[in-house]
Amino acid sequence: MPSPAVPIVPVAPCLDLSDGTWSSTAFTERALGEGLRHVRRGSFPCGDVTLAELLALGDVEVAEHLTGALAVLLRIEPRMLVLVSVSRGNGELTVAGADRGDVDRVTADLVANLRQEPSADQDEVLVGFWAHGAVPPRARRRLRAPAWSEIAGNYAASTGSGLTELMAATEPGPGGLVLWHGEPGTGKSHALRALIREWRRWCDAHFIADPETFLGPDAGYLLGTLLRSSRHGRGQLIILEDAGELLAADARAVAGQALSRLLNVSDGLLGEGLRAVVLVTTNEPLRRLHPAVVRPGRCWAEVEFARLDASAADAWLQARGVDARAGRAMTLAELYALARGRLLDDTAPVGFAPG
Repeated sequence: MPSPAVPIVPVAPCLDLSDGTWSSTAFTERALGEGLRHVRRGSFPCGDVTLAELLALGDVEVAEHLTGALAVLLRIEPRMLVLVSVSRGNGELTVAGADRGDVDRVTADLVANLRQEPSADQDEVLVGFWAHGAVPPRARRRLRAPAWSEIAGNYAASTGSGLTELMAATEPGPGGLVLWHGEPGTGKSHALRALIREWRRWCDAHFIADPETFLGPDAGYLLGTLLRSSRHGRGQLIILEDAGELLAADARAVAGQALSRLLNVSDGLLGEGLRAVVLVTTNEPLRRLHPAVVRPGRCWAEVEFARLDASAADAWLQARGVDARAGRAMTLAELYALARGRLLDDTAPVGFAPG
């Protein structure tokens, strides 16, 4: 657990690497030389954390990768240094800064984000959540995720066919852009969790909390996220949820260069060699999207999340022992509402309800 912040003083080396390049003493001397007089330490279980994941935390000054041990010296803010070491599933970090409150905050955030308790639960997936200006910029969380075989029956035949093909992929397809569109309540978010689970053997998932900023004028955010999240030999699933305004026919007027940046990440020099797949979900109808997004060769997969027609909706309810009948095409959210005994108002918007 993190210890209280105290004035930094030289201490005996605590990083047991063979060459001792970055001991605690060396870190202390570096911090004192920069006038960083507050320090806080923390420890955490870290499972199978990789060097690439440590490098994603900030601007790297020194990185060591020895047998059974990792260590990085990072600059997280202009006035803050962080030393992180990992060995045999256990991690330690030391944060030095000029402001005690900032040191406390960053230490707590890092411990929370790096903590990776061992999990044998096959229903959980690990997802990175990125936000511009955050320190650290990425938080990792374990999420519950269904197997595709468990939820395939929630989708219309045409939707399920496209999703089944995607779920079976073992490498990025041509174009690198995946587009999911459909009205709210048709199950896009739930299918996304299943996709992350089906791809976890070869691909890491990264959820961008602020897609308009990610694709905005600050190219450093986009580049930093892509390069820091890259792990040698693994694919990257970059998730932009509810980002239809970035793909609209008037996207250049509405979002500046966001559309061109998106296309460059998915199918241009920017994404070259990163094995990146950009998945965009939107509630916008396909006809409202920019032609450059949906043209042949640009989009690897385009899936429309349609309502279940009346007969399929009735079959869905019957399979769950529900006496009610749909009588019309329904979204997945409406079906779950009926299954829970709620009366539907045909004029009211219905949000997504996971299965």
